[in-house]
This record gives sequence, structure tokens and C-alpha cells, in this order.
Amino acid sequence: MISQSENGQLNTTLQDLQRAESAGANNVEMQGLVDQMNSVANLEAQLQNVPPQDTSQRAQLLGEINTTLTSVDAQAIQLQAVASQRTHLGYVIAYASGIIGAVIGTISYYYGAILYKRYQIIRSSQSKFLPEQPNHIRNKRPSD
Repeated sequence: MISQSENGQLNTTLQDLQRAESAGANNVEMQGLVDQMNSVANLEAQLQNVPPQDTSQRAQLLGEINTTLTSVDAQAIQLQAVASQRTHLGYVIAYASGIIGAVIGTISYYYGAILYKRYQIIRSSQSKFLPEQPNHIRNKRPSD
């Protein structure tokens, strides 16, 4: 049976693993930590089979469990920080892309409006400078 301190460390390690996963760690990153946690479960199973009189083997197994849990906990905390940073970087890139798209859209709209006004000015100036048609052509009906 594992002691209260190892049980507390196990709970802390599991919580840190859950935080790392919820921060965005992928399956490949988590697989090594899961394998180490499985080895802790195997060591605990071995510890259950060791007779209480064999204190040296019990101490060795408890030491291995403690070392593995400490290692997994440290790696989970580091993975949580990396995954969280990667997730936040993804959000920043997404928002920056939206802002850049909005700026490009605004510039395109403004440029289009300028071109349209130029077109209107050219069009209106062309109609002002057209020679006036004689009266007999202006009043002529198509059916005549």
C-alpha cells in the first residue's frame, strides 16, 4: 500500500497531466507521460505483491514510484507551459490575420471608391465637351 505522501503526489501529478492536456498538449506529447504513469501503476502492483517483511524491496519500489512521479510531474508542468504558449500563439495569429484582412478590405474598398469617382468625373467631363448636335438631329424621331 502506498503512503499518504505518495498518494498526494500521485493526485498532484494526475492534476498536472490534466492541466497539460487541457492547455493543448497533443497525443504524441502526452504518450510518453502516459507510459511513465503506466509504469507507476505496474510498480504499485508489484508493491502490493511484496510481503511487508521485505522492507528493502518495498523501499526500492517506493523510491522508483516517487522518482517517476516527480519526473512526470515536472514534465507535465513544462508541457503545460509549452502547450499553453502554443495555443495562445495560435489565437494571436488568428486575430492578427483577421485584422490584416480587414485592413486589406478597407484599402481595397477605398481604392475602388476613388476609381469609381474618377470614372464618374471622366464620364461627366466627356458629356460636357461633346459638340452640341443640330436641332434637326436632336428632334428627329427614330420612326421618321
